[in-house]
Amino acid sequence: MQDNQNEELVNDPSSKDVETRVIEYSMQEHIQPIQQIQDKLVVFYELAQVDSELAEIEEEKGDLPHQIKRLEDNVKNYKAHIDEHEKLVAKLDKEEQALSKENKKCEEIISKYDEQKYSVKSNKEYDDIVKSIDSNFAIVEKNEKRIKEIISEIEELSAKVDDYKKKFEEESKELEENQSKLDELNQQYEDEEKELNKKRNELLKQLDDDKKNLYNRINSSFKGEAIAVVRKENCSGCFNSIPPQRVIEIRSAQKIFTCQSCGRILIDESLVNTDSE
Repeated sequence: MQDNQNEELVNDPSSKDVETRVIEYSMQEHIQPIQQIQDKLVVFYELAQVDSELAEIEEEKGDLPHQIKRLEDNVKNYKAHIDEHEKLVAKLDKEEQALSKENKKCEEIISKYDEQKYSVKSNKEYDDIVKSIDSNFAIVEKNEKRIKEIISEIEELSAKVDDYKKKFEEESKELEENQSKLDELNQQYEDEEKELNKKRNELLKQLDDDKKNLYNRINSSFKGEAIAVVRKENCSGCFNSIPPQRVIEIRSAQKIFTCQSCGRILIDESLVNTDSE
């Protein structure tokens, strides 16, 4: 009876379907990790294609962004220096005016006492007037010395202000010209950059954090050339040879490999369309 049941199961078409499904499931379980790695490698490759196009756009812009940043910093510094020096000049000018005003009062006192000293009635009164005259002369002399110093300081500061203003105007003009060029390029590539960045974000969503960090770290060094295709046992990035055993491992796509020479992520050419490479 048992034998008959077994015979029926073998001959039963549905039993073969079950067996086939079990075999297919087992095979799928076996190849899924490899397929996942292959998929991630293809995502890496597509990301590199996108980043390569973005790098070309950045190359078109050249060092304009860096020049603009440098000029903005310079212009800001020149403006700060101008403001600082003009405040110092104003402070010194105010001090000079106060000293000149004090000197005028002292000179009036000297003139007044100089007339009075001839009409005094005692030696003591005469001596007091002379002391007052001498005291005011000393103040005037001291103030005049300081006024000369102030004039010299103002001249020096004013010369610096003129120099800063000249540089401020020159670099402000250069900044305006460079900003205009960059704005024109940004407008020219705006739609393309938006589309590429959108595609880049969509591709990044397909990677876990570790693989995302791996790619971004390598791409930060190579700017759109983070991926290298393995051709004829050579890295397409640095053209150094790859050991045959490593080539086999890369082709099997059981794990992600980087070039031991340049550090790029390696992908077998069978996984990508390299006609345009």
